[in-house]
Amino acid sequence: MTLGEREQDAIRAVLDGLEREVDVKLELGPTATPVTLLAAGGREIDSNAVARDIVEAVCALSDRVSLSIVEHDEPGPWPRTTIGTGLEYLGMPAGYELTTLVHGILAAGRAAPGLGDASLERLAAIDQDVAIDVYVTPT
Repeated sequence: MTLGEREQDAIRAVLDGLEREVDVKLELGPTATPVTLLAAGGREIDSNAVARDIVEAVCALSDRVSLSIVEHDEPGPWPRTTIGTGLEYLGMPAGYELTTLVHGILAAGRAAPGLGDASLERLAAIDQDVAIDVYVTPT
């Protein structure tokens, strides 16, 4: 998947809002549970190649975003994209999910969290580590 000129312009405009540097790490390799993805017409999709193409294209649109790519030999949850210090995206950021990738980079590139005072106070009161998984779907 190649980003069109309109998509590049829109993504560049969003990434112009970055207030600090953002590190993005893309991990590729064989999937732990092989899945065959088919595109229109029955064509098989290589999720690693699609993810690499999209993530490289997005990261190239801002000087504030640096990309590292790690290729694994062992099966795992690949492709996996880590944005900043804690945002992880599993799978291909294609279609509706492209917005998730771009806005994840924007969130990681903010100088301050985008939360209200009440939320920040409640979070400050947490005295133990907490793991939060968020699942996103376009429907």
